[in-house]
Amino acid sequence: MPAMLQPHIEHGTAGQQPTLRLLSWNGLLAMGDRLAVRAGWAGQDRSASWLLSARPSAVPSARRMTAVRLAAWGLCEHAKNADLLVGALVTDALRHATAKVRLSLWVEDDLLRCEIEDDRSTLSFTASCRKTADRGHNPVLARLACCWGVAGKVVWFEIVTGDRACEHA
Repeated sequence: MPAMLQPHIEHGTAGQQPTLRLLSWNGLLAMGDRLAVRAGWAGQDRSASWLLSARPSAVPSARRMTAVRLAAWGLCEHAKNADLLVGALVTDALRHATAKVRLSLWVEDDLLRCEIEDDRSTLSFTASCRKTADRGHNPVLARLACCWGVAGKVVWFEIVTGDRACEHA
């Protein structure tokens, strides 16, 4: 059986039986992505996209995949901010998603851009919610991202990775 499909056994304290914990789809996806980057099959491209199951395991998996890609792209100094932003936005997307959440990352022109999209059939934000978002509804986005926005069902942010000046207030 391939190592990725083998169950994970956690050993308890003395007198307790080990517990068997199977990895979730999101955990397997993150593990597979990390192996692909380490093997050199991924990471050279300056873009990546994953379709995560709308389960709580999507948050740590998205954070791990983001950290692995930023390391592969030589952007480790931006990993902490990206980790906080991706975690917050995937958590928010899980409140609305029915089955899947898409996480996309790419680097271009000294900017790291991240998009998170849920799979619901209606738009993520109504006009009143959009006004609230424009006033800084998400303080993590307003503080850590150079710029961010909402486009239909997609919430996106950008982080400056080069010498470009950040223009957000």
